[in-house]
Amino acid sequence: MQNVDSVASPDALANLPPQPACEPAAADDTRLKISVINGNIQFIHEPLLLGHYRDASLTGAEAIVDGLIGGALSTSIRLGRYPQHLGSQQVFVNAGFRSPDPFQLPRPAGVIVVGLGSEGQLRAGDLETTVRLGVIAWSQSLAEIRERSGESFVLAATLIGSGGTGIAAGQAARLVAEGVRDANLRLARAKWPCVCHLRLVELYMDRSTDAWRSLKLLDAANPGCYLIGDAVIDGLGGLTRPLDSSYRGTDYDLISAVTQIDSDGETNIVYTLDTRRARTEVRATAAQGRLLAQLVKSASSADNADPTIGQVLYQLIVPREMRPFLAGGTEMQIEVDRGTAGIPWEMLDTAPACASAFVQQATPAVEPTPPWAIRAKLLRKLRVDNVPPRVDDASRDAQILVIGEPFIDDPRYPALPGAWAEARAVADIVEAARDATCVRELFARTADDRGPDARTVISTLLERDWRMLHIAGHGEPPADGDHPVDAGADRRRGVVLSDGIFLGPREIGMLQRTPELVFVNCCYLAARSGDQLLKPAAVTTYDRPRYAANVAEALISLGVKCVIAAGWAVEDDPAKLFATTFYQQIFAGQRFLDAVYEARRAAWMNGQGGNTWAAYQCYGDANWTLEPASDGIGVRTWSPRERYAGIASSGSLVLALEELTANASFDASASSNPLAWLDDAFGERWSGQGEVAEAFGKAWAARRDDAKAVEWFRKAVGQGGRCTTFGATEQLASLQAKRAWTDLQAKVANAAQGAVSPDDIAAARAQIDDSLRLLRLLLGVQQSVDRLAICGGVHKRMALVERVAGNGAGESDAIGNMLDMYRQAEELGKTQGATDEFYPLINRLAAELMVRMSEAGPASLDAGAVERLRQLLDRLQHDDPNFWNVAAMTELTFYESLAQRNLGARLAVIRHALELLHTRMPAPSNWSSVLDQCEFVLGRYVSQPSTSDDEKAAAVQLLTLLRGWSACTRS
Repeated sequence: MQNVDSVASPDALANLPPQPACEPAAADDTRLKISVINGNIQFIHEPLLLGHYRDASLTGAEAIVDGLIGGALSTSIRLGRYPQHLGSQQVFVNAGFRSPDPFQLPRPAGVIVVGLGSEGQLRAGDLETTVRLGVIAWSQSLAEIRERSGESFVLAATLIGSGGTGIAAGQAARLVAEGVRDANLRLARAKWPCVCHLRLVELYMDRSTDAWRSLKLLDAANPGCYLIGDAVIDGLGGLTRPLDSSYRGTDYDLISAVTQIDSDGETNIVYTLDTRRARTEVRATAAQGRLLAQLVKSASSADNADPTIGQVLYQLIVPREMRPFLAGGTEMQIEVDRGTAGIPWEMLDTAPACASAFVQQATPAVEPTPPWAIRAKLLRKLRVDNVPPRVDDASRDAQILVIGEPFIDDPRYPALPGAWAEARAVADIVEAARDATCVRELFARTADDRGPDARTVISTLLERDWRMLHIAGHGEPPADGDHPVDAGADRRRGVVLSDGIFLGPREIGMLQRTPELVFVNCCYLAARSGDQLLKPAAVTTYDRPRYAANVAEALISLGVKCVIAAGWAVEDDPAKLFATTFYQQIFAGQRFLDAVYEARRAAWMNGQGGNTWAAYQCYGDANWTLEPASDGIGVRTWSPRERYAGIASSGSLVLALEELTANASFDASASSNPLAWLDDAFGERWSGQGEVAEAFGKAWAARRDDAKAVEWFRKAVGQGGRCTTFGATEQLASLQAKRAWTDLQAKVANAAQGAVSPDDIAAARAQIDDSLRLLRLLLGVQQSVDRLAICGGVHKRMALVERVAGNGAGESDAIGNMLDMYRQAEELGKTQGATDEFYPLINRLAAELMVRMSEAGPASLDAGAVERLRQLLDRLQHDDPNFWNVAAMTELTFYESLAQRNLGARLAVIRHALELLHTRMPAPSNWSSVLDQCEFVLGRYVSQPSTSDDEKAAAVQLLTLLRGWSACTRS
């Protein structure tokens, strides 16, 4: 995998793949063609444009594409080269896409990622600009490397920016279209390749429809500029709508609380809420500044023992309509600005103290309820204006610097044995988790020795790169009037060192590479003046806060990913427990959010009513981990109970089941845990509704549990009703026949010498006959390509049963019936112009091949049919590729090799093609069907006397490969 920045280098793009050709258009038609596709991005073969919010994890479309192109995106984000800020972009060329074969996988040809800045701050003009720059970056790579100045190209894109707050799906579609057209106007003047066709891909139909409607309005307002498709195109794996009320690209809730002055001069806190349960904006007038300042002063006092302050603050500053969402959150990040950062959000509590005391008194054995900030796993996110370009992060092998109680030659500062003990404990944890070479210790050998002086601390800090910094000691804010970021300030305060020297953000900013995490446990460094509460930057004397410095703000401005800073004096034992618990969790691979949660909870349990646990203001990327997983930044795995907590109707249950059915095609694990949970939780309640029963049947079928699927399809067919489709009966017939064969096959595997009783064979025949009866009833109502093809598949199951029974004539008859059904389906597909005509056609060729296998010498295939099949697959794989039409091309090669009796010679080619497809769609449910067909055909092939031992060995190798992918243990 190769990747380049906004200016592509010839070496990096020397192997740029051929671009998809544009459809013929009139010579004078300069309109930008736009299509909206409701589907999954798995088979997009055009270059794909994606957006990325600053400090966000790889989730959603980014995570999917990262897996498709070899993990290049996650590698780039770990190296600190990933586009974060508005106007930044990076081109990732799919180096695996070099073959001229149009069926070669993986796709897409490349990925263009554009930076979106901070979530919640993306403006319409910014989105249009960053899209324009991303398109130009890809076009430049084509123009400079391929010298294709006269060519245009097709571009795919997601609804960029619509996964965060502030940008709706329809607005995103319009802005992406405008950004692409703006790029085209500039590219045309430069004679670089332009975008002729923009394909917007969205998983959910409701968002796809919003996008299409917005584009139609854009077209009406700009006649002659755009050519919008007549309707949303149904793509592979599209879903109706999200199960949750909100559509977020991250796995935690975001609450934005920023200050704003209204027209009356009143200072408000404007809350923006974006959670899995709701997305809304609420404006609430803040309480009296003097009252709030007094409460904040009391709450942030180290000796505060008033259990009601958190509840009073909660009632005072959180609007009533927001409270249910805050109280019910389980993972939450709150975005604050300079006016709201001084509020001790960690101290807020949603439960009255009297209620908690009553519960504990009534049930003394029950563990006390933690405060809201612990229950919600609260993290902070600082809204910073004019964020500088991101600097390089320290390397993965950089050491961790631990500074504890530096030497101070000033009697005003007492000894801090707790700071020394904390630093010693943190260093011990690092050594235990890694080794002594991973940590540099700057603290006294014993509690009675003198700590490092200023020169030692500063020189050690600057001598090398540091992955993490942990500092425990005395701290001082800057004097009144000092600018917290201004490098020219004379008295930059921070961690107190000897000789009147301080260690602060300015010194950390001198490092060549930025640490990823900085933990500062000093009493006053995170404090803000109460006079600054609820005052936005616009009304302060300086761009930066005028009053007490905020180390978190300064460090985040330098590029530090995660910052922990103590807001007030802390108690020794809870503080040490917080720090040690935090690092134990981090070195165990936990996310920053989870490590903070465990540390806070441990300090709270140990604090005996103190507020040390709430003193730590924790800012940063919720999903940051010390060692990201190989597939990208780790994200939380929701339990079924949490994931489906919002299901309150049969309609929402059907949505959840549809999502599981669609995901089964892409899920290599094929876990049935979420589906089993839904079955247990809601199956009995709504089993009487036909549409629910059918949805359960499809979901269980996708997870390859035929017994459960048949059970639910029988309920659906039995219930009937207006919502049950004929498809339920078709699926019942197909799965019932399949299960009859698999049950018999299992009995063969377990029986002595492979023999089964006549009763078992008779039972299998009876079940398959019942399936044929159901299908004949449906064919009497109306014939369809799918229905006739399903009949062919059921006859295939009968042929397998007759093979086990040793009834050669019966097997041949069943294959003949199968051939007849597929021929009828093929002819009907020709008449109707069906897009899935290839399926009965390739199965007809397979049936004819099996009939001719007993002939001496090679068995020829219908040359005309083979050529027509290739043309069908060529068109489908270009216009609408999916697992089945991609697999069909390799399946055709497989049949040709059997016809020529040279499977062994062509096995490497067949295997390579299958492996490429497996990297894209590894779900066992798909490969189980491929295995069934290969077992059926190869079973007859290897039984022929004319089949050589080498051919039989090749057949065994192919079946072994497919059995591994389908998670089968069958012999």
